[in-house]
Amino acid sequence: MYIYRVCLFFLLIFLVACDYSKTSDTQQLKNLACEAGLACTFPNGVKVWLSDGDLSPETPFSIFAELPKGHVITNAKLEGVTMYMGYIPQQFKRHGNTWQSETMVGICAEKNMLWKLILNVTDEASQQSNSVYYYFYVTY
Repeated sequence: MYIYRVCLFFLLIFLVACDYSKTSDTQQLKNLACEAGLACTFPNGVKVWLSDGDLSPETPFSIFAELPKGHVITNAKLEGVTMYMGYIPQQFKRHGNTWQSETMVGICAEKNMLWKLILNVTDEASQQSNSVYYYFYVTY
């Protein structure tokens, strides 16, 4: 009886400690209209792209966005998907029709980490707000 309980205990620990994040990445990306890391134009007219297609942790890069006329970015942040590491606030600055944020992400235990940009956009005329989710990988 004791051996049965010990085996059951270790089985439960093993199941809880397993990292199913790869499945989560696949599920997160399955229904997206855009491929992770590539320039993407969302149904609401927002376009997002990165300065480089090959990103490394702890290395600066830029995130760019083009918005429909009369729209502004009201909030933006990066979140780890493969491994949640909190969020990194983004400060976008307007340069004509293009918005730009200079950023970097930290190194993680995962060599191929999926990140998500959450970009909140508001129509200045109607004050309607919506969000787009842009995914990209950082690899080392």
